[in-house]
Amino acid sequence: MKTVAQTVIEADRFYTIAAKGGSVIQAVEKATNGGDIRLGKYEHKPEQEWAFVREGDGVYRIRNRASGKLIDLMMTGTANGTWLHLWEDVGGTSQMWKMEPTPVGTVRLRSMWAAGKCIDTVGMGTADGAVLQIWQETAGEDQLWTISEVKDRAKHAPKEEEKPAEVKAEAAAPAKEKPVEEKAAPAAKKTTRKPAAKKTAARKTTAKKSPTAKETSTKAASTKKTATKTAAAKKTTKKAAAEDGAEKPAKKTAAKKTATTKKAAAKKTTAKSAAKKTAEKEEN
Repeated sequence: MKTVAQTVIEADRFYTIAAKGGSVIQAVEKATNGGDIRLGKYEHKPEQEWAFVREGDGVYRIRNRASGKLIDLMMTGTANGTWLHLWEDVGGTSQMWKMEPTPVGTVRLRSMWAAGKCIDTVGMGTADGAVLQIWQETAGEDQLWTISEVKDRAKHAPKEEEKPAEVKAEAAAPAKEKPVEEKAAPAAKKTTRKPAAKKTAARKTTAKKSPTAKETSTKAASTKKTATKTAAAKKTTKKAAAEDGAEKPAKKTAAKKTATTKKAAAKKTTAKSAAKKTAEKEEN
């Protein structure tokens, strides 16, 4: 018997898992965990494509392209007839499968949790819609699977591949605009007329300042004249005040003299009158 070459499993690729009749394993997604896994006609849908995440020598987690969930055992069962379903990655052994090649190029997918039981179809079904389960190894072909690489699409969606190109285009756009900005900068610097305007303004101010200097000189002369006049007036007022001060003491002394002479005259008259009275008394 000839040995058929096996498909090489790579980390960044997606694959189909096909039964003997050509139908592939596909996920029937639900809103929550627990989506069914059945056979279906291959229509290049992401629900029908799988990535093999390596966990050891020939041991993988089988991840669905559409949901990112893994092939798991319902209720972590180990008995024959336990159905397969989709579940989020919990790191459990029930989500690990050993790929066992056969000489004809197919593989058996054995559960690392359920004592090496193989992925099988319920009732050995081959039609689309058949539910998948685990069963102990048998001689039937319903436990043999052909793994083929999806060559028309890479793991990353085309939209995600185009995003870096858009980013590069956006990054290139500023590079084109930079020279424009650099050219615009000197245009803004050409406003050298402002210093000239300042110079003309300075000239105008100096022109205006020259007549004001003459005016200030004339004002200074006038202020000097007024200052001399005020000084002369102050001197005259001081002299007048000095003369008034000299006259006042003289008047005071004259008034005192007249007062004293009056008092002396009054005393003399009183003395005379007293002498007369005494003389009259003596005569009587």
